[in-house]
Amino acid sequence: MHGRWAIILGISLLTAAPVKALTSEPYLRAGQETLSAEANEASASEPYTAETKVTDDMVNRSREWLASYLDNLSGGLDSFFVDTFFSENILEDDVKGSRAKLSFYTRRELGDPVDYKFGISVNLELPNISERLNLLLQSEDEEAREADPLESIENNHYSAALRFILQESERWKADIDTGVRWGLPPDPFTRLRARRYGYFAEWEVKATQTLSYYATKGWGEDTSLQMNYPLNIEKLFRINAKAAYLLNDDYFKLSYSGGLYHELSRRAALGYIAGASGDTEGYPSFYNYSVSVRYRRQIYKDWVFAEFAPELVWERDKDYETTPVIMFRIESVISK
Repeated sequence: MHGRWAIILGISLLTAAPVKALTSEPYLRAGQETLSAEANEASASEPYTAETKVTDDMVNRSREWLASYLDNLSGGLDSFFVDTFFSENILEDDVKGSRAKLSFYTRRELGDPVDYKFGISVNLELPNISERLNLLLQSEDEEAREADPLESIENNHYSAALRFILQESERWKADIDTGVRWGLPPDPFTRLRARRYGYFAEWEVKATQTLSYYATKGWGEDTSLQMNYPLNIEKLFRINAKAAYLLNDDYFKLSYSGGLYHELSRRAALGYIAGASGDTEGYPSFYNYSVSVRYRRQIYKDWVFAEFAPELVWERDKDYETTPVIMFRIESVISK
């Protein structure tokens, strides 16, 4: 779905409440009768002039009706809803405006102790300086988890960067990030990203190429492809594929996944995901597999979420034994 309608749809799915349309047939009929009566009275006496005072309540009703109308007009679950509701890649999405995500989750794998992880992602627009300049703050270690909740906050690695948007259109987006990954010693980095959008029949395709340089890791690149197919107004099928290459390692890390996302209501959604990961070290192979169910629900207004995700994993290091995993997450997603 095209960006303009997708943005309106995502916002209305998370925030808009059902309201009575002001253009319903009874309302129009009543309005016509009133106008006819006023016209007859005016023809029998002096010209009549009515002045209507605009109130805040009238403005709110009009705004809500417009959001509801556009929601029904564009209707259909799309990738914007999935990315917004499940807060996927909040720094890498293509929605304008400042936004932030704070998350804390606990994960238990059968046979291992409980571990914890804290995450933060902030994208802050700097309009007083330049509409193309954003400030990014985030925790970068996706796999770093700790046995103690407080250590998951203290031992995380954080980075700060400035993002300059080089080009932005309906088909292309390119930007460059320059910043520092905090630690001892600090790790300066630069990332250049280019994204291409495409639409083929009912498929929405998003291809992303990222070239990066970290002082500690050297040169690297990431290539990812995402394909979305809306099955109906409540379900979306998604395919993700990614290859990451680090020059100093001289091999690719590979991953792919397929997911079915189901909107249960405006406050709850389910995701059924299966995926695999591997690399090309030695020879190309996939050796870690997983299937999971993600149930996510708004628990406070439209910006605090709770998530429950049972999972089964099969890993080469554990001789592909079936290992149950369970995860709980509390997350707040703040944006305009």
